[in-house]
Amino acid sequence: DGIGLHSGKQVAMTLHPALPGTGIVFQRSDLVGDDARIPALWNNISSTTLCSTISNVTQAKVATVEHLMAALAGCEIDNVLVELNGPEVPIMDGSAAPFVFLIECAGLIVQEAPRCAVRVNKTITVEDGERLVRLTPAERLSLNLEIDFNNPHVSRQTYQFELNNHTFKDELCRARTFGFE
Repeated sequence: DGIGLHSGKQVAMTLHPALPGTGIVFQRSDLVGDDARIPALWNNISSTTLCSTISNVTQAKVATVEHLMAALAGCEIDNVLVELNGPEVPIMDGSAAPFVFLIECAGLIVQEAPRCAVRVNKTITVEDGERLVRLTPAERLSLNLEIDFNNPHVSRQTYQFELNNHTFKDELCRARTFGFE
């Protein structure tokens, strides 16, 4: 349970184990039928203004999914039903750490199915003004991150990271959202 950052409303969320091949699916308990299910797929991203929002074909939405999605990826969870009674994931402390902690408390089930993964076969670059994202082929996931804000509290920061057994939990999951107001 927690508060939605942008809506300010109380929301309850439960993670349920799902069968292999299900993927990550958000289920809105406040909606019915096809409106209620929103698969967390790249082509269901409907907005990235101030938070990441996913929507289904009926335009049902779930906002502020990024910290939970990071926790699921960092804990190597591929199949889960995320039940919510509202349109936004609770913000918790502004990081993925509370989700990682709760997932570890609940425990994981290793499934007898191969994991699906995306393999980057060639360099892909996307630029938007001063913003840049580049994917390059590699055997392991590693990130080189940089932000540069014209604000003395944030300014320029860089971070290099290679994902392996516990690095997400130990090094990254406590990174928090920030705002200027």
